[in-house]
Formats: sequence, C-alpha cells, structure tokens
Amino acid sequence: MLERLKNYFKGSVWQTVKTQVLPVGRGIRCTVDAGGNMIFATCVEILAKNLGQMQWGLYGSDFNEQQNLMATFRKALNLSPYPGINAFDFWAYMEKQRQGGNAYAYIKCNKLGGLEALVPLDNTQMKVFWDDANILDGARKIIYQYTDQVGGQTYTILPDELLHFKAYSLNGIIGRPALEVLGDTLKADAGVESALRTGVENGFDGTIILSYTSDLSKEKQNELQARVKELLQNSNSTILPLPAGMTATNIKNDVKGYYDSLKTYNAQAISSFFGIPLAMLNIGGGAGMATFSTNQLMSFYTGTIAPIIAQYSIELTTKLLTERQIGKGYRFDSANDVFDMLDAQSRSSVLCAYTGAGILTANEARASLQYPALEGGDVLTQRGGTGSLGDAPANEGGRGKEE
Repeated sequence: MLERLKNYFKGSVWQTVKTQVLPVGRGIRCTVDAGGNMIFATCVEILAKNLGQMQWGLYGSDFNEQQNLMATFRKALNLSPYPGINAFDFWAYMEKQRQGGNAYAYIKCNKLGGLEALVPLDNTQMKVFWDDANILDGARKIIYQYTDQVGGQTYTILPDELLHFKAYSLNGIIGRPALEVLGDTLKADAGVESALRTGVENGFDGTIILSYTSDLSKEKQNELQARVKELLQNSNSTILPLPAGMTATNIKNDVKGYYDSLKTYNAQAISSFFGIPLAMLNIGGGAGMATFSTNQLMSFYTGTIAPIIAQYSIELTTKLLTERQIGKGYRFDSANDVFDMLDAQSRSSVLCAYTGAGILTANEARASLQYPALEGGDVLTQRGGTGSLGDAPANEGGRGKEE
C-alpha cells in the first residue's frame, strides 16, 4: 500500500501544502436484526411470565367457584395441558405466540367428550380461510388449516376444535405480529445500534482529513481517496501507512448523543405499545422497580394484564363449555389473588379495610396470605371487626346478649 501511494507522486511537481477532506465512511458494517431488540424481547418476556403464572377457575353467575365442574378441567388448564409441558410453560408459550400475532392450541377430548389435553401449535404453520363456497352449509365461516412440519400432514380444523388467541387484530379474525406493528420503530432502533457497533468495531468514527504536499490532478485525488477507503474497509488494518510528507487526521463526528436520544425515544415507544412501565424495564433514573409505586403496579395490571386475561377467559369459556353451561352463566376466569400485585404493607392495609368493612371474612383474608383457616373465621364482621355484619351498634361486642 505504501508503494502504491508513493507511485501517485511520481512525475508530480512539489509545490504547496494541499488539504483534502475524505469522507471515508466505516470499514466493517455491523448489522443488527430489528427482531433482536432487547427492549422488545424484555416486554414480551414480562407479559409471558405474567400469563404463565395464571391459574384458571370456573365460576357461576353468583361468582362462586364451581369446584365439581372445574375438576374436569383443572389438570389441562392448571397442571399439565399437554404431556411433558407444565401449565406455566404452556401459557407463557401461548402469550409469546400471541405476541407473534396468533396463538393456537388444539382441543383434544377423550371418548366421553371431556377435555383431555391442549395441544400447542406453531402459528407459522397455520392458515385461516373463509368458507365463501359454503362447503359447510353455512355452519361455520372460518376454517383453519394446519401443516405438521414433522410428518408433513395437513389437517383441517374447525373453530370449535381450536383455541385461538389474537393480538393487535384489525378484523377480529386473525392477529398481527407485534414486530409488524412496531416495524418502523424497531428498524430505526436497529439502525442506531448498528451504527454504534460499527464505530466500536472499527475503532474510529468520523471523517479522515488527508494532508499532503503535492499538486495532484483531479483523477489522482479520486484514486488516492479510493485507495484509502479500501484500506480502511479492511477490519484487519489498524495502521494507515503514509509516505513522507503526508498526514491523516480523524475528525470525530459526535453523533452518539443523537443516537442515544433516539434509542431512548424508541424504548419509550416500545414500552408504551406493550403497556409496560419503563421502571419495570429498569429504565428511568437507574432506580428501576425501587421507584415503582403500588398504584403504578395496579395500573399496569388493570391496563395491560387484565385485558389479556379477559381475552383468554372469553376464548376458554366459548370453546370449552357447552351452550347450556354458558347459558347458566358459567365462565372461566383468573383464580389468582388480585392482592398478589400489592406489596406487603399495602396488602395488609387493604385486607384490614376489607375485613373491617364486612367485604371479606377473616379466613378469606388469611387465605389471601396463604395462612390456614381459623375456627369461627368465616363470619363477616363490621366496624373494624367489633361486630358481626348486620348487628346493630348496641349489640357491638356482644353487649346486646348481656342485656
């Protein structure tokens, strides 16, 4: 390379010092996949973990749990939906698939018609069709077609045989992947990270100013610039050889602040889209969850997790229960304790207020804390627990009986 540069000056007349700005760009180009965005992946993982720990219950119109009927569903919904897959992994997988647009699970029944298993299906192998030809005599409008990658078989599945959870749907029939909805934001974020990684990989970032003492023609200047670019594009070249009388200076373009600002803005856009506060992503002052209040946590639950649970509940109810059971008001819903979202201090305060106001019994409050029931603790109380619900103030503390 040194000899090539020297050859440029043969036959040239040495006159005055010339300075030429060479925007050499960068050597290695480090590309980053938009789908590999860490904020995006973290948001999906948070949602998957919250849905994975969900326990389902079957309730009547009177809000009482139907223990006997739920016994036929408990294993498939709360323990092992499919042989070898526990309930946590199954529902977490469903949520991750749902964030990819659609999540499917085949409803496998035993000979008696009871629920035997829920078979998770790969959403990339599923196609959804409208029955425009009226093949099913108007009985159903949607037909699912699934291709098994292992055996190569293609299966036609009717809506009643399939759990279908959707995300970001425009028509209510099929969902859209979060990657598609956030496409522009994720691509911009990937471009930012790619630029930063490229600068680090090449050891420099900016513009090269090449100073030399010569009078080169325009053609020679362009050839010199091309040769320097070629050298800098080689990742193994960390030394730039120059002939005597020539110097190269790197003027750094300070774009890191701009890139950092853009990444921060994109992180806010992604977290807002998923409904996950920045504090849960450890973004915002570095304090992370330490600054996350009880109100914020409940807002996250009611504004993000609760709507997802509602979608799951409706799908389970309409696909797993009979028309007669639905007509009686039976429905699937979350069996998790709503107070689990609170910290210990807030939880105790709420439970004390509920038991004192006659909303919860002492044993119901103890059950929320996973404490054993006590004898006589199934009576609703009022006035802070000094009287049974419905008693007059004169009977507070049993004084009415003494009279």
